[in-house]
Amino acid sequence: AVLLAGLSLGAATIAQHDAAPLLPNILCSTSNSGPAARPKSIVSVLQSKPLAGSPGKWVSTVLVKYPPLGFTARHVHGGDVTVFVLRGVVRSEHANLPPANYPMGSTFFEPFGTTHVFIENPSATEDAEILAVIIHDKDAELTTYLE
Repeated sequence: AVLLAGLSLGAATIAQHDAAPLLPNILCSTSNSGPAARPKSIVSVLQSKPLAGSPGKWVSTVLVKYPPLGFTARHVHGGDVTVFVLRGVVRSEHANLPPANYPMGSTFFEPFGTTHVFIENPSATEDAEILAVIIHDKDAELTTYLE
């Protein structure tokens, strides 16, 4: 089953002088919802704006928090994604690369059209956070989870 997740943005999260535009959707799967399910990531779209000089293209900045052992299952993105690890370590398999650990300060790139097999926080005690910058078409779904 696929659900459309609503996102709540507080004044402390975004500092903008104009009203926040309608933010892109993130489609969430319920496939990791059983009794033994691992903690899920917490996704906040911080900003989504038209990309100057590229009609029809937008840039969205997304903060993703992973609690200890947090996990995001197989998914695709609606555009090119650059990820910067803000805190902790994340383990990821994406863009036909082998699984790898990305410590704080690392970056990786996910080209549009590739499957992100998984991303997780391998630590049982420490949180992890990433900042994702997505270049996408105006009405594209930022993330669609696959079953």
